[in-house]
Amino acid sequence: MANYRMGDVIRLSRMARKMTQEELSEGICSAETLSRIENGRTKIKREIYQQLMEKMNLSTEKNYAVCLSADMELIQEKEYFEDAMAKHDFEAADVYMSRIKLLAGDNLSTQQYVKRESRFLDYYMKRISKEELVRELEQLAQEAIPGYKKYTDSEVVYPFRQQEIILLKRLAVAYGQANEAEKSIAICEMLLRSLRQEYMAEWEEEEIIIMANLSKYYGAVGEIHKSMELCYEVLPKAKKYSYAPAIHFALFEIAWNKLKLIERGEEGEEEIEVCKEYIRQTYFLCAARHDELDKKITGDFYEQYFHEKIE
Repeated sequence: MANYRMGDVIRLSRMARKMTQEELSEGICSAETLSRIENGRTKIKREIYQQLMEKMNLSTEKNYAVCLSADMELIQEKEYFEDAMAKHDFEAADVYMSRIKLLAGDNLSTQQYVKRESRFLDYYMKRISKEELVRELEQLAQEAIPGYKKYTDSEVVYPFRQQEIILLKRLAVAYGQANEAEKSIAICEMLLRSLRQEYMAEWEEEEIIIMANLSKYYGAVGEIHKSMELCYEVLPKAKKYSYAPAIHFALFEIAWNKLKLIERGEEGEEEIEVCKEYIRQTYFLCAARHDELDKKITGDFYEQYFHEKIE
């Protein structure tokens, strides 16, 4: 569960709605009190927080937390499901999702989680098309974050909460699957503008994932230099937090981008050895993590591109 600086959340939400402190605080507290809350100079009372958020038509339901019930079985099934999805074991994930649906209560965010993740599972199980995936995730996003699209092409920053961020990341992936990478880029750039306001304690870890995804989408639209620039930013951040998936992703993407630049004639053939080393590092990092799927993908790519075994 993410931790938020609630004063910042209120301030950014108010500004996104173009409300003054006087307009938001009227009938709830003094404008001076709201100013102190927004600047972190006073602790906000629960009832004041709820009234301010409700006035902005925003949910206060446990800050959009998922599976906060005492039902440990539900939490455990969620963990099993996410582990199976990460390993691309979709048959097992399907079983866990069926159990989650039976155990899920009426918590709004748990229900949104089920809808979101089950649609992605349906796509990977080939039960729905990529077009259907995009359409259904767009609908979920509109239901959960009405009007979110106005922030994709605006400098106005909205403080998306953790579950909202996950939903929008899923939508960006769906756009990428549907060859609409420009829309993926717009969503990721919007999320980065939001997170860099530092209203969420874990913003840097989340930033790493979004930057990694963004580098892939820029590569998909042919902006190789921008993609590589992002990879070079991701790598030290991922190492700082020991986030192995992002490290191996950045290493591989740097090599892939370099190979594209060599093909274009923008880098010399001598850089091929550098690319090989990056891919070998990726391969052995996957092996150390017992990530057999990505290890195989990396090894197969190395053999097909360079016509030699990786080890």
